[in-house]
Amino acid sequence: MVTEQQSEKQDGVVQYLEKVTQLQRTVVAEQRGMLCEIAAKMAEVIASEGRIFLFGTGHSHILTEEAYFRAGGVAAAVPMFRPMILMLHEGARMSSHLERVPELATGILDDYAPEVGELLFVYADSASNALPVQMAIEARERGVVVVGIGSLKYARVAPMSVVGKKLDEVVDYFVDNGGTPGDALIELPDVRWRVAASSTVVGATIWNCLLTETVRRLARTMEDVPVFASFNMEGAPDHNEDVLRRWSRINPHLPAHGLEKGVGELD
Repeated sequence: MVTEQQSEKQDGVVQYLEKVTQLQRTVVAEQRGMLCEIAAKMAEVIASEGRIFLFGTGHSHILTEEAYFRAGGVAAAVPMFRPMILMLHEGARMSSHLERVPELATGILDDYAPEVGELLFVYADSASNALPVQMAIEARERGVVVVGIGSLKYARVAPMSVVGKKLDEVVDYFVDNGGTPGDALIELPDVRWRVAASSTVVGATIWNCLLTETVRRLARTMEDVPVFASFNMEGAPDHNEDVLRRWSRINPHLPAHGLEKGVGELD
């Protein structure tokens, strides 16, 4: 444990590294049983050729892309990219406004049409904005298993939205990312506001812990687990082609099989 006096003597590089590493270890250690339970459900869904949807607004959207079409990732991961305006780079002010509009949830779910028993991950650091919370509520009403990921500490101080619920109250599983209210992790002398967010780093850690356990379980019964490999690795283009052949008809965001080798780049 780093004391306040010690932290003042450290440079910022070490301060963030030590604090976020400690947070990662705590989050995983304290929720390991639930994480294994979620991974078991993920393995069950993938084995039956089901999908794992991921939704987030603002910077939480980054975590939906962490799962998508990348080396070491699974083909069952379906990020909810529509509507594009929810992404920060399409318009930061509009994105921030729309994450507070719960009515959008119905159209997004209709568009992606998740089926009963499939999975949806909803990322919302404050666990409070109206759209992510409404997305979780409506998905569960449709028989989808919902995993929420956010900060319980943040949720307890963030204002209640028009939905009248927080994310941890409306999901099947809630994984606490351990973050501080406001997300920024580090306090610095003579700086009013904290700096350096933790939700992205810890969220990616949670996902990859789940991913590893999911694939470990699938490997017991599946001959060819649908994991993508980097196109730069020997044998990967043919392997990825086979994965795409099986999964591009199920996952609306995967490129159709028949990619030229090396195109579409999984680094």
